[in-house]
Amino acid sequence: MSSGARDRWTVTVHGSWQEAAGDWRPFFAEGPSPTPFQAEPWLAHWYAAFSGRPDVQPLLVHVADAGGAAAVALPLILRRDRLRTIEFADLGITDYNAPLLGPAAPVDVAEALSLWRAVRASLPPADLIEFTKVVTEIGGRPNPLVQALGGEASHLFGNYVRIDTDYETWLRSLAKENRKELGRFWRVFTRDERARFIFVEDAETVRKIYGYLTAQQSARIRSLGLPYLLDEPDYDAFYRDMLLDGLKDGSAKLSALVAGDELVAGLFGIAHGDHYSMVRISTAGGEWANCSPGRLVIERTMEALHRQGYRVFDFTIGDYGHKRAFEVERVPLVSIHESLSWRGWSTVGYEGAKAFVKRHPAIEKLARKVLRRAA
Repeated sequence: MSSGARDRWTVTVHGSWQEAAGDWRPFFAEGPSPTPFQAEPWLAHWYAAFSGRPDVQPLLVHVADAGGAAAVALPLILRRDRLRTIEFADLGITDYNAPLLGPAAPVDVAEALSLWRAVRASLPPADLIEFTKVVTEIGGRPNPLVQALGGEASHLFGNYVRIDTDYETWLRSLAKENRKELGRFWRVFTRDERARFIFVEDAETVRKIYGYLTAQQSARIRSLGLPYLLDEPDYDAFYRDMLLDGLKDGSAKLSALVAGDELVAGLFGIAHGDHYSMVRISTAGGEWANCSPGRLVIERTMEALHRQGYRVFDFTIGDYGHKRAFEVERVPLVSIHESLSWRGWSTVGYEGAKAFVKRHPAIEKLARKVLRRAA
């Protein structure tokens, strides 16, 4: 553990979740949590699963003001690959990245810059800061990392549906075609007398349904010729432990469409407060495709959770047709790159050039044309 005081901030960097947990729990109890990905269950399981990797060094950064009041907590790692990169605890599975805010969090740009200087001075040597999928607001407050470092608009974005009315009123607010399709899907699905929607709660059934879900998801992704890493041992252990432990405190949910012993669709989500985030989904396809089981298991899950008091339904990142059918609201995200050594210059330059092209559609169109000709 290393400590340092810069300006008006005291920064402590813990090397494990066990060391940091005591200092971090006030953030979970008192501060606004941007998403379930910044809640204790996700972070505790993430560091337990991945801290042992040789390329990952945990950096759990705690910042307090001069009076000892909690300001910011940053769930970071130092990842050693081609470069030494400081990034969020993510490795491709944390859909949104953000600090946790305490009562002494910065309130303006000057304070945010002062805090970031103190944090940076306390971090280990590295080549690059790379913060991706960063939310711009946390509980209605500006993200101090974005205030201090700016960032470029990400090509990724979140997808939320917030339902503050009763569920039927929200359903009626959807475009007629979307609303009618959801009703039709349920009628087609329930033509099979074995068909039902369930929340899976006992550990034995969870293991069985989750096994089907992972097999379906793996087969689907591989059939598209896309890389798939979620069945690697550390990822698989992370999700299994997160799910089984989360059933005990409500931080994880497993819902499903089943027909007898067959899994038609499975949905694994995580929850915090009134916020539910969809993490993994699978469908059987084949003869069940005509009832769009993916969309159907989402809608049935939303209805059931709304009755339990959930109000934010988070479809997480990615631009997919089934999300647009629920008329989601896009949540902007930013990417932040900062070079800490000459080795990071090329990455920062490349990311800056990409962002410039994105901001100028005519240049982007020309670049695509040139690339097509070169191919």
